[in-house]
Amino acid sequence: MNRNPPEQSRPGGPGAEDPRDGLMRLLVGPWLFGAVGAAVRLGVPDLLAEGPRTARELAAKVQADAESLHRLLRVLAAAGVLEEDGRGAPGAFALTGQGALLRRDAPGSLRPLVLLYSERYFADAWERLAEAVRTGDQAFELAHGTGVFDYLAARPEEAARYTEGIAAGSAFLSEVSGAFAFPDKARVVDVGGGDGGLLASVLRAHPAATGVLLELPAAAAEAREALSDLVGQGRCEVAVGDFTEAVPERGDAYLLCRVLHNWDDEACRALLSRCARAMAGGGAVLILERVLPDHGHPPLSLAFDLHMMVMTGGRERTLAEYRRLLAAAGLRLEEARGLASEMSLLVARAG
Repeated sequence: MNRNPPEQSRPGGPGAEDPRDGLMRLLVGPWLFGAVGAAVRLGVPDLLAEGPRTARELAAKVQADAESLHRLLRVLAAAGVLEEDGRGAPGAFALTGQGALLRRDAPGSLRPLVLLYSERYFADAWERLAEAVRTGDQAFELAHGTGVFDYLAARPEEAARYTEGIAAGSAFLSEVSGAFAFPDKARVVDVGGGDGGLLASVLRAHPAATGVLLELPAAAAEAREALSDLVGQGRCEVAVGDFTEAVPERGDAYLLCRVLHNWDDEACRALLSRCARAMAGGGAVLILERVLPDHGHPPLSLAFDLHMMVMTGGRERTLAEYRRLLAAAGLRLEEARGLASEMSLLVARAG
């Protein structure tokens, strides 16, 4: 008797992927991320920047068990982070383009983002997702008893890693200075500007412009150091403050980069209204966010929308939703332009 199970046709016809395979890849996703995090913490990407190495060679460098490390490297090769080198180095592993972004010194390195997403307080919040979906409560508050920004304010070291991690996922920032026609002598206000990367790129691209970055104390101290050359030239100042209370006056352009998605509609309307009242005549509010399409399922944008629900109680929004927020704040949407990583630049003026 044949004890093998009968072959079953797959949805989509011969050659179509078994849906169980696709689902299993989703289920093991956290394991793959764990493998990436382990490699980063061991320093593997930095060592492979020097060229292909075997697991045994790497293990001697990072003081690891060679067999265990080889198993880790195999998984990363299967995931596309590494490749088994075929250039005369049998058994050696090399970085792919993805893996190169995990090096400490790589331009646009995502290493800080890997470390941030590995934080235990992130995982604790995500474990409360089902409860948050049932109740409508914020998952982070369910897990920690407070909001994420209050949590970080009481933990300076974690707040510093948070700022560094968020800044790491900002490859699109280099596009902003050329995507909007800043006036020659613009006063640019970066509201909640983090480490100052965006403001620095704008000011360096527009030598006659000046800027002010508004941040809470811990982030402001980091921004002041990162912007020290521009501060020393008198072209930039770092202001300590809370944008939920006030924003700097007389700006020609107000930058809101990944700020609005952290907040509910009421808080967003209030912040946009503050910017509208504070800006100089003819000024603009520049919003940098992932904009959800009316149709389709952009994976990064929808994943971040869920992440906002877990971490902050905020959300990603459609263009129509941004238009309504802006109109309620006395602003009108003038232009929307797509950027890298599913980001968009929205330009709003008094309306």
